[in-house]
Amino acid sequence: MIIVNQAKDMIVNFNNVESIDIAVDLDGTGKLPHEIYYETNSKREKLGTYSTEERAREVLKEIVQCYANTEQYKCLANTVDAECLNDLAENTFVYAMPEE
Repeated sequence: MIIVNQAKDMIVNFNNVESIDIAVDLDGTGKLPHEIYYETNSKREKLGTYSTEERAREVLKEIVQCYANTEQYKCLANTVDAECLNDLAENTFVYAMPEE
């Protein structure tokens, strides 16, 4: 699976990612944007920025679902018919970070 960052100028291979997290609102005001970062053994980069922690958590949940779909697709690839695989493939392999 790959993840396309919010700016659409970077692609991340999920297989190389060690963690994805939401940077918390450090000043406690709730007014700072909430950013999602990925981390590998050599770098940490921002994937996207969202106005609320709730929205950032929704996006993180979507990433998890895309990954789960990708893994399910891999498991089923040799055992089910092509129509079923086509339906599953719509939400598989690529996750593009939403603008908002």
